[in-house]
Amino acid sequence: MDPQFTMRRKMEQLREELELTEQLRESIESRLKMTLPEDLGSSLMDGVVLCHLVNHIRPRAVASIHVPSPAVPKLSMAKCRRNVENFLDACRKLGVPEEKLCLPHHILEEKGLVKVSITLQALLDETSTKQVLFT
Repeated sequence: MDPQFTMRRKMEQLREELELTEQLRESIESRLKMTLPEDLGSSLMDGVVLCHLVNHIRPRAVASIHVPSPAVPKLSMAKCRRNVENFLDACRKLGVPEEKLCLPHHILEEKGLVKVSITLQALLDETSTKQVLFT
């Protein structure tokens, strides 16, 4: 196998992942009218932004969101997991196909921003087609 081909393919894959991540950032920032920190993965890992995004798309899709407080600025892992699970449940209810859903650890451990991007893109696609149909 040609090592140049392998390296070129890897570079293309990284470029595609970077583009997906930037699209994810722009999508969230434009909908929630906020600026996310440079490290997108860490700003999503507690599930708060993701839950707010789902609620922006469909109000009350996530009934309860655990948010940090001034007294406790960092959520416990249990509360982060609950937020992430609520986000994924809301995605399911809004019609995101199971094969497009990321897993909780992709968000919680910042291990799969590309998979999170695919989930969010599927959510946006699913809800934009339904909004057109029902208006």
